[in-house]
Amino acid sequence: MSDAALPIALQALGLGTSPANIGAVWSQSPSALKTRLQQALASARLLLARPWIAPGAWTTGEAVKAGDVRKNSAGQLFVCVIAGTCGSAEPVTYTSALSNDGGAQWSHLGGPQWDTANDPAAPTLTNTGTGAPSGLSVAPSTIHDYYGLFTFRGCSPYYDSANSRVELRAFESKAGSYRGQGTSVAFWCDAPKLGLYVTGATQGVGIMVDGRPLTLGAVGSGLASGNWFSIDWAYRKARLYELMYTRDIVGYQRVLAMTASDQVWAYRPPVTVRGAFIGDSYLAGSSYGPFLPGNILSQHFGRRIGIDDMWCFGTGGTGLLNTNVAGGGPFYTYRERLPQVLATSPDVIFVYGSTNDGGYTQAQVRDEALLFLDAIRAATNAPVFWFGHASLTLTSNADAGVAEAVALRPDSNIFYKSMMSNGAGELPWITGSYNNTGKTFSSNNSQYISADGTHPVDKGTMYFVDRMVNAYTNDMLPLVA
Repeated sequence: MSDAALPIALQALGLGTSPANIGAVWSQSPSALKTRLQQALASARLLLARPWIAPGAWTTGEAVKAGDVRKNSAGQLFVCVIAGTCGSAEPVTYTSALSNDGGAQWSHLGGPQWDTANDPAAPTLTNTGTGAPSGLSVAPSTIHDYYGLFTFRGCSPYYDSANSRVELRAFESKAGSYRGQGTSVAFWCDAPKLGLYVTGATQGVGIMVDGRPLTLGAVGSGLASGNWFSIDWAYRKARLYELMYTRDIVGYQRVLAMTASDQVWAYRPPVTVRGAFIGDSYLAGSSYGPFLPGNILSQHFGRRIGIDDMWCFGTGGTGLLNTNVAGGGPFYTYRERLPQVLATSPDVIFVYGSTNDGGYTQAQVRDEALLFLDAIRAATNAPVFWFGHASLTLTSNADAGVAEAVALRPDSNIFYKSMMSNGAGELPWITGSYNNTGKTFSSNNSQYISADGTHPVDKGTMYFVDRMVNAYTNDMLPLVA
């Protein structure tokens, strides 16, 4: 692992870069949960950093898939949200509205804050089709017998014998319906050349190597059938790989290929903390995003606070009371998911919203929130950090009801952060004409919220993560008893 990928705290101490050194130091730390959460925060990493392989320029006539990232002539980055063949007009819309280039559609990500050329040490990434890369053989050939070689984060591996593949299951959203968004798999490998098989008909996979994206976009998105990809570094070195899964309903552990001289071993994080994040479509994703690998809200937030093992219990259209019958439900409500949440033995529990409870009265939301919180406290002392839903209206019964419930449970290590009533002298997180009377200088709704008026685009999710990390670090974590 490069020095740049190490936690800042470790670099400051001048420690070596080997995983043995990292584990030895942190194993001497106190075991109190608050201390572990603070240590985890010190080991946090960015999701967006200089990629090994720079995004290509938007090009007329190029066939692109959802999850591909390209830069326009001004150097601004865009992620493809609707596949197609690039038309005649490059994407130039810098708000949350989609850019239609005449063949594909794009969502603005922002401008890069790094050198936009390939890293001189970047590997060669090649799609080798349905056959394993030349000179490599599938190893291990029965991956489900070798779970110990990998660190599964935010999921449990489930071997699907009928299709000879490993499903990454986070939770059951309703009876028999499994989800795996926001999961990841980490491992060390010293192979000079590594083969990775990507299952077809998915949104592909994001690949982080030594803490940096291999590419900003998804690898293997939109393939009609499974394909192999070769990652050729040309020299041997132990590297930390992290496979980041996006909005697949169920992610699939991809098979590896290498030579008999190469080794794979599990990644052990410097601080072991497990989080569970309960929420709605802000976690599960929508047709507007996220498309950027690793940018599932719970997954990205977890990375930024040093909790990579963050389980995502998110289902669109649901909440404390709403079950989203119209969307294929009834799905489990927040409280009905608790048995699954608690079965993972989380050290800490996070909650979002819910946007979908706004149609109920404040009293109804308050009463259900109290039942939800009391059910948590009956089973675990894990701290609960609850973020209110996005400020898309002036007032909200859901926001007020949850705030009231949390206030009725003082001194319980339960903390609430409203995005609507953000403290004296502060602004709501999302502003528009509906809530900025007297403060018309602020109107950022069109920058982060999609055309449906509800869901964030990719840079909107990144904005919410930034605000949540700030609130967690400065306003919530210090209050943990």
